[in-house]
Amino acid sequence: MQSRRRSTKQSSFLLQNLHPPSLRAKKYDESKDRWQAMVNDDWRFYFIIKDDAYILQGIIRHPK
Repeated sequence: MQSRRRSTKQSSFLLQNLHPPSLRAKKYDESKDRWQAMVNDDWRFYFIIKDDAYILQGIIRHPK
C-alpha cells in the first residue's frame, strides 16, 4: 500500500515538472521514446510523452 501512495505522489510531481530530483526521470528507451522515473528504491514507472500528455505504461519492481 505504501508503494501505491508513493507512486501516486511521484506521478503528481511528474505532472508538475519532468525533472524534480526525487523522480530521477530519464530517457529509458530512445527508439520507443520511453521514459523511466523512480517511485522509490524498489519500484520504477515507465511512460511516454505524446504532445502535452504523459502516458503511463507500467509500474514495475526495479531489477537490482
